[in-house]
Amino acid sequence: MKDRIVVATDFSKSSLTSITKAMYLVKKLKYSLDIVHIVEYSVFHDPKKDKKAGKEALAKFIADNFPNPEVEISQFCYVGTIHKEIHKHIKNRECRLLVIGAAGETQHLTEVLLGSVAKRIVRKSEIPVLVTKNESLPDYVNIFSPTDFSEHSLKTAKATRKFFPNTNLIFYHMIARPFELRLGHYGADDDQISNFNKDSENEAKEISKKLLKNFPGKSEVVLDSGILSYTRLLSVAESKNASLIALPTSGKISFFALDVLQNSHVDVFICKF
Repeated sequence: MKDRIVVATDFSKSSLTSITKAMYLVKKLKYSLDIVHIVEYSVFHDPKKDKKAGKEALAKFIADNFPNPEVEISQFCYVGTIHKEIHKHIKNRECRLLVIGAAGETQHLTEVLLGSVAKRIVRKSEIPVLVTKNESLPDYVNIFSPTDFSEHSLKTAKATRKFFPNTNLIFYHMIARPFELRLGHYGADDDQISNFNKDSENEAKEISKKLLKNFPGKSEVVLDSGILSYTRLLSVAESKNASLIALPTSGKISFFALDVLQNSHVDVFICKF
């Protein structure tokens, strides 16, 4: 049985881009593709009629936009709550990757990604989520992967390499340094503060070397110092010509995951472990 990627659509331009990218990945990885449309449940509508209409609309949307898909596609329509139906489908079909768009012409995917539903999908998804932010094909040359050197960020990088095996992984680590004023309050002099900072940098370099041994081929580590923020992450990612940002939903980096998702101009790959 082939591994599966699932992509959610509300028939918007954004979700059309998501399907295009999902098909591209499916073809490269030799997976199969599930395309899912969810009609939100309403007490004012007949679920059976809504499901029938949704199935027909999905079939027409696929036929109109992808008449010759060249990949194995299965179509599904559900009536219910968006995030719940997505997770049910992922579990029942044992999907490996979820692809969703950054915004929808309807209210649905906008809520999924930019509101409270986003937190449920991204934080609770048991599989990696690829959020598409632009129309570029997913030939990711440079993947920017912020790391705190934790097991979670290591697993995120491994999952990234699994789906995108031939890319350059750029690990980014912010060296934790207490404010010099704080060290001074504890009685440290200038030499002690300087030595502390040098030790922190040397320790980060040694850990970086060990990290890169897990990722032979195209990979590098960028060490930085200062205050970690999503704006800093995005700025460095842009300077490194990143075409994808990979983030875990646990550990220090996870505090900025939704802010990065909201403000990134490149696709975002998010993992939970």
